Amino acid sequence: MNSNISKFGKILKDRNLQGFIVTNPVNIFYLCTFRGISQTERESFLVFNPSATLIAPRLYQKEAKSLATKDLSIFIARERNELWEKVKELLANKKCGFEQDNLTFGEYQTLAGQDPDQGLTLVPCENLIENMRMIKTQDEIEKIEKAQLISQKAFDEIIKTIKAGQTEEEISERLKTIIRKLGGEGLAFESIIASGPNSGVPHHITGKRKIKNGDILLFDFGAKFQNYHADLSRTVFVGKAKDEHKNIFWHVQKAQAKALKQIKTKTKTNEAFNFANNHFVDLKLEEFFTHGLGHGIGLEIHEPPYLRATTNEPLLENMVFSIEPGLYFDWGGVRIEDLVVIKNGRAKVLGKTQDEIIEI
Repeated sequence: MNSNISKFGKILKDRNLQGFIVTNPVNIFYLCTFRGISQTERESFLVFNPSATLIAPRLYQKEAKSLATKDLSIFIARERNELWEKVKELLANKKCGFEQDNLTFGEYQTLAGQDPDQGLTLVPCENLIENMRMIKTQDEIEKIEKAQLISQKAFDEIIKTIKAGQTEEEISERLKTIIRKLGGEGLAFESIIASGPNSGVPHHITGKRKIKNGDILLFDFGAKFQNYHADLSRTVFVGKAKDEHKNIFWHVQKAQAKALKQIKTKTKTNEAFNFANNHFVDLKLEEFFTHGLGHGIGLEIHEPPYLRATTNEPLLENMVFSIEPGLYFDWGGVRIEDLVVIKNGRAKVLGKTQDEIIEI
């Protein structure tokens, strides 16, 4: 039995929905483990009416047919336009939910514009599957932890090779190679290697700047392992760190430590944000903390929950998310990021935190 399909079927029943169309490729994978090649093209649909049917083109028939179970039927379309014809057939005369943040307007019109005698009622739904994904299984937690440990080992290796004169891009390419060597499937996202003043831009695009003695060097990257993502930020100093920069590092490290110590089961996401932000408020540095404290992670690099001042969701057992305070200035910035899981009522770090200044 596919437990995710079964759980989702119960959610639909509780919401009095007779059908549902899943269009988000990540959510299709989560529910039935089917994955095509493209994350942008519509290569398959998962339809509940209320039983589950995966609709896929002939290009993927071997992969799709191998997933058939008593909980999951498979329909192979001869042509791509037949995908939608089968969707409409399965959902005729149903009260049908759809992913409101994923179904395109054109796709909505395709469904809503069919013969009104068929009686299809479309109901927008927000985060039904994403809310399921927030609570990780032990297997998912272990895969995320493996990805994070690979990332930390890669960081330990890369800093041994860094010298003034290397470019951000050169370091990024070498990091990618190390991650592969250590067993990662590749990158969870394009690595951010930010040197000097570039480290003051939270989502700097890695470029051709050469690192210099006296630079702050900020890493934000992650490995991918069996479809699950890691996310790690580390800040190091090229040469001898200035006292001003050291002080900022310790402020960020203490903000993270305070949050890690205080987060527990049922802590609200905005409370978690404030555990770190209040430390910066006391120092009159809060204006330089320009993003949330963290985000969920799993099959995607950013997924619920989001630890922000404006969110108010409880953190629950087996949720996995980042804790990543940072401070950013014209001369550069410092960010420290680690992943944690709520286990036995507390926040448990996956791997180890950066508890000391690193000068290279």
